[in-house]
Amino acid sequence: MTVLTVSVDDGLAAAVQEEARRHGLPVDDYVAAVLRAAQAPGGGDRDERALELARVSYARWDADGRPQDGAMSMAEVFGR
Repeated sequence: MTVLTVSVDDGLAAAVQEEARRHGLPVDDYVAAVLRAAQAPGGGDRDERALELARVSYARWDADGRPQDGAMSMAEVFGR
């Protein structure tokens, strides 16, 4: 594995940190997922980035033993 060091505007850094938090990922994993999606053939579009982030988030959730903490029931989701 290679470690990349970059300098970015404080606003961009804060936005990346917030998005990583929102997706439940460490910043390194989030940035790697975004870069991987951008490098995929035809990648870089919104759908490809979303699919890559979903893949990484699912893999992390699965590796963590599929925790259900904070999950909503189907009744809560559908208002029944």
